[in-house]
Amino acid sequence: MAADAFAALPSLPLRVRAPEQVLMRQVGNEMVMLNLGSENYYGLNDVGAQLMRHAEGGAALHEIANRLLAEFDVSPEQLESDLCRVAAQLLAVGLIEEEPAA
Repeated sequence: MAADAFAALPSLPLRVRAPEQVLMRQVGNEMVMLNLGSENYYGLNDVGAQLMRHAEGGAALHEIANRLLAEFDVSPEQLESDLCRVAAQLLAVGLIEEEPAA
């Protein structure tokens, strides 16, 4: 997926979750996912896999960013930028969705 294909990146307050139709499994160093709705398989690196784990039950992107800062040696600005870019890609293919307001 090309990053420039996503004009509007999500903001950090956005709450996301993994939809029920997305199955996830850890295979070696990669997170492999199947979107049952589209019948497409996807593989994610560490940042994407951690985003999916934290989003599984629902979380705001800023909450996920705070958790990831403890796991990765990166500046907050770089992590937030990467996280929003990955979240935009995952939203576009239906691997995460915006969590409805409570």
